[in-house]
Amino acid sequence: MDKIKTIKRGQVLVSASEYGPVWRITEGLFRLERLGYDGLSLVQLGLPGDLLGVEALCAQPYAYTITAITNGQAELVDANHELSRFGVVAKAYLQQQRRTHDMMKLRGGLVTDRLAHFLSLLARDADGNEHTLDRRDLPVLREIASILDTATETVCRELNAFLPARVYQRPVREAWVGGDEMAMAA
Repeated sequence: MDKIKTIKRGQVLVSASEYGPVWRITEGLFRLERLGYDGLSLVQLGLPGDLLGVEALCAQPYAYTITAITNGQAELVDANHELSRFGVVAKAYLQQQRRTHDMMKLRGGLVTDRLAHFLSLLARDADGNEHTLDRRDLPVLREIASILDTATETVCRELNAFLPARVYQRPVREAWVGGDEMAMAA
């Protein structure tokens, strides 16, 4: 098995109920979904630096189907030694807390605030550094709307305020000035 795997938008990295290794996202954005009554439902997002499939350390099958939202890459995590297993579990625990908080911010509140948070997450790389976003870096509008739990038309309208056709200027604060303008940091 290759140590680094390139995943195209819409391609499945792992499927729920299968067994496999732990992965670390090096590039891209991924959906972690669980099968429910209405098909697959979004549970969490996977971002660069995140560990995926940590349940494999407990000899359990994958709990989620993990699909690329944007083109991305994932690398195998070496957890063959007791100490490395402990380190992976500790990192995954802290990651889970962050991602739960992120999902709360992405699914509730004003759409403008949700979109601002989503764009700030998307602009981070695996090392935590921010980079400039371009519209080509974004998932399709339907995908963003699904993540933010809103209508595609709303995302389109609000996204134009954040990312006009030109390149998006970083960094962005999540605070709004006057309710309709975003405060830009110099």
